[in-house]
Amino acid sequence: MANVGTVILVVLCMTMVGSRGDVKAQALQLLDPQAAQQYASNSEKAARGDPEAAYRIGQAFESGRLGGVKDLNKALRFYKLAAQKGHQQAAARVAQLEVELGQSQKKPNTRHSALADTDNSRTAQ
Repeated sequence: MANVGTVILVVLCMTMVGSRGDVKAQALQLLDPQAAQQYASNSEKAARGDPEAAYRIGQAFESGRLGGVKDLNKALRFYKLAAQKGHQQAAARVAQLEVELGQSQKKPNTRHSALADTDNSRTAQ
């Protein structure tokens, strides 16, 4: 079993680095030893294809239970892994998160398009 101190350090580093553009400024929190052990155990099980473990890690990334940082893209990856193994709740979360992430990525483009449309209408006059 992994050393609890090492797991805590890895989770903190992982949450600080995050995925590019995914992590908003949030207060980091230390994991208690039991949570660190649970994360390590679920990570090992998910790597071996356990859909329930992958789902639990997805929930943790989505809620921010891993060091206080939410990472929806990492949550989505674990939910997809669980869904591929037939996990119904994970499949539902995949659909919901893909919509949420798609909308959040399209918002800046929508505004930019609206500004472009405004500029085009001015030149047409």
